[in-house]
Amino acid sequence: MHHLAKNDNPSSPRNIVLFSERMPMDIVAAMRVAVEVARRGSFTAASRHLRLSGPSVSRVIAELEVDLGIRLFNRTTRQLHLTDAGQEFVQKSTGLLEELEQMRISLRERSENPHGHLRISCVTAFGNECLAPVLPEFLRRFPQLSVSVDIGNRIVDLVGEHYDLAIRVGPLNDSTLVAQKIATQNIIFVASPQFCEVHGMPRTIDDLAGMPSVMQVSGEWGRQHRFEQGREPIDFEVPQQFTMSSSRAVRNACLTGYGYALLAEFMVAGDIAAGRLLRLLPDYQPVEQPIYAFHAQRRHTPRKVRVLIDYLHEAFAA
Repeated sequence: MHHLAKNDNPSSPRNIVLFSERMPMDIVAAMRVAVEVARRGSFTAASRHLRLSGPSVSRVIAELEVDLGIRLFNRTTRQLHLTDAGQEFVQKSTGLLEELEQMRISLRERSENPHGHLRISCVTAFGNECLAPVLPEFLRRFPQLSVSVDIGNRIVDLVGEHYDLAIRVGPLNDSTLVAQKIATQNIIFVASPQFCEVHGMPRTIDDLAGMPSVMQVSGEWGRQHRFEQGREPIDFEVPQQFTMSSSRAVRNACLTGYGYALLAEFMVAGDIAAGRLLRLLPDYQPVEQPIYAFHAQRRHTPRKVRVLIDYLHEAFAA
C-alpha cells in the first residue's frame, strides 16, 4: 500500500512521489541471481559463483516469484528445471543484463583514455607504404596505447591468434568478422622514362603485348586486374614472364627500365611526381579495390579498436 507523505497537499503538482511501506526489490540483482541459477542448474553452484550464501539465493528467488506472481523453477530434491514462464524470464533478463553492461562500459569509457596493447596484421604493401607512416601520430594522440604490427599477406585467424585488427584488400567471407572500409587501392600501369624511350609509349592495352614486364603475383592475387575504358570493363591477364610476390621489389625492378609494371598508386605516387616513373594508359581507369579493417564480431568493440579505426578513417580520407 502506498501513502502520501504526512501534511502534503494531494492537489499540489509537486506532491506526486509515492513511497512504499517496504523497500522495493532490487530487480536487477534478482535477475542476475535467477540467470545464474538457470545457467548453473542449482542454487548451490549459483551461490558459490555469486559469493552469496545458499539461503540468500533461495530467498531472492522466492521473493522474485512472489513479486512476479509466477513460479520460475520447479524444484525436486535432485533436479531443478525452469518453468515455461521461468524460461521466458531468464531469456529476457539475459538480454537486458547484457544491454545494461554494455551501456555501463560505453558510458564509463567516455571519460577514460584508451589503454592497452593493439596487435595488428596488415598486407605488405599497404603496411609498408601507408600504415607505417601514420601510426606515429596515432601513438602521439594515445600515449597509453602500444602497437605491434605484423606485415605480411598471410590470412590470420584474428580470434585464435589474438589479433585486434587485420587490414586486407577486398572482403573476406567470414561472418564472425566485422569489416570497415578505411581506404581504396588503385592499380595503375607504370614504366620508367628509359623504358618508354626504347619501347615507345603504349596507347592501348593491346600495345603492351610483347613488351617486357615485371609483375606482382602473390598466390591467386595479382593474376588479373580489371579496368574500365569509357564504360567498358576490360580484364587484363597479367603476363607471367617476370613475377615477384613483393610490390616493393617490383617497383625497384621497374625503376631499372627493364619492363612496365602494375602497381598500387600509393606505391608510385612519389616516383611519378619526381619523374622517375610515368603513368601509362591513363584512359584505362582501374576498378577501385577497397581496403578493409577487420575485427572480431562482439557486442562491445573495445575502445582501443574503435579509436584506431576512427583514426585510420581520418588518416586515409584523402
